Amino acid sequence: MKIGVLLSGNGVFDGSEIHEAVFTLLAIDENNAEAICFAPDIDQHHVLNHITGEEMNEIRNVLVESARIARGNIKDIKVICIYIRFWSPFSKSFC
Repeated sequence: MKIGVLLSGNGVFDGSEIHEAVFTLLAIDENNAEAICFAPDIDQHHVLNHITGEEMNEIRNVLVESARIARGNIKDIKVICIYIRFWSPFSKSFC
């Protein structure tokens, strides 16, 4: 069985929370399923300094940051939207 995991970057305040993401991936693996990670290929809304909590004047990409958690094994969320548009009657409301 394959299970999709949607990530949103890497970081508790400005992306996917690392512990939650890793435990999710571990639970999927321990249940003999395959995790397929996805993230949007967009710039993050903001980037935070996790020591001070202050916003940084920096641009990071959500897909690239999510790849840190997925160890590079990640796909653009558009792949799902292409599949849904082709196969699903609900495509207009989802993608």
